[in-house]
Amino acid sequence: MSFEQRCELTVTGQLAGSVIETLRSRFTVASIRAADSTVVTVDGVDQAAVRAVMILLWDTGHEVLTMTTSPSGDVRGLLR
Repeated sequence: MSFEQRCELTVTGQLAGSVIETLRSRFTVASIRAADSTVVTVDGVDQAAVRAVMILLWDTGHEVLTMTTSPSGDVRGLLR
């Protein structure tokens, strides 16, 4: 049984386009860039997928500042 969630991560700096493309090829993703960080929201993930997202971010040189999960929902309103 899979429990899908929404995961919101705040990482240092700006995400490379290739990282966002990789995430979007697998998940429903929204990202919002601030001056010194980026908030990435990934919808429809289970615990294994959350770990995979975090590993991808770490492997591409990003420091994960915060990570929260909540019941899955629609992120289309967050796309900018």
